[in-house]
Amino acid sequence: MIVPEHLGWTICGDPLGTGGQGTVYRAFHRDAPGIARALKVLNSDARPEAKERFLNEMATLSRLSHPNIIKVLDYSKHEDDFQYLVMEFHEGAKTVAETCLVPTENNPYHGNTLKCLDLFEQIIHAIRACELSRDTIYHRDISPKNILILPDESIRLIDFGLCFTVNQTTLTMTGDNIGTRSYAAPECGAHSQYKIGTHTDIYSAAKVLWSTITSKRVFDEHFVEEHTSMQSMLPNIEVAWHLETLLNGCIQKDPADRFGRTETVLYYINEARRVANGGFPPVEKAFYRCPSCGLGGVQPASNPHHLFGHIPSSKFNMSECKKCGFIVLRRNNPLA
Repeated sequence: MIVPEHLGWTICGDPLGTGGQGTVYRAFHRDAPGIARALKVLNSDARPEAKERFLNEMATLSRLSHPNIIKVLDYSKHEDDFQYLVMEFHEGAKTVAETCLVPTENNPYHGNTLKCLDLFEQIIHAIRACELSRDTIYHRDISPKNILILPDESIRLIDFGLCFTVNQTTLTMTGDNIGTRSYAAPECGAHSQYKIGTHTDIYSAAKVLWSTITSKRVFDEHFVEEHTSMQSMLPNIEVAWHLETLLNGCIQKDPADRFGRTETVLYYINEARRVANGGFPPVEKAFYRCPSCGLGGVQPASNPHHLFGHIPSSKFNMSECKKCGFIVLRRNNPLA
């Protein structure tokens, strides 16, 4: 890669990453030789749509300023022959894909509810900055490869090449699938009947949350429909079942069934953190483990009418702990 001399940038080492639209290098500027930056250069053989995405990312990032979004320091003009983007560089930073989607013993987030909530909260704050920006921006490609984790465990959302900006000139994506397939919301699919919105990025972020805590890639686009309980969604990770409300509220096929605003997601993140810190049993676990002593198994009570009188079995059920005798009366449908 040869950078025009008048720009003053010197590339150091092999590429940090490459894709269909550009290649990222570690670089230094002659005016600050001791400070490394990330220099993203449009590939010389990039197709017209790849150049469009590169310019789209450049225009979007230049308008965003948030601690959890990669910071742009310099960029080329639209008419320049050499298209580039200069971003902050962090030594030792790795993507979520590199950090979490590895053998379990190497993933510091595996099964750690509070640590994963901290990571998820930062992603949501980045989405919120896009949601509240002047033009309203939807990233549309939030996935493990597009989230950097810095050594201090703060994150940076990167790669805005596929983002959609409301009330601005946007990418033409008709008939195409958008984003990383396993993490993209249903409305990112070709000819989807659903509209893109903040709920789109919330969906993808929640799938990233699932990946960080399980060390696995989300491989099935019908993930939630086929995993209707925490026991199947998070097998062998009971400590993470506190995430039930978050996962069920974020990962739904129909956007109308999801949390639509980041403010709502942040509220439930704090609720999940409070419950996990307080030592309360996850709701699903409480159905078969005593919420009082935590030792005994919960079984249907032998004579519920003896204690509570006539209770309609269609609306309520009563169970008891065979260890401590704790009795629980539950409504079958708490929302009814």
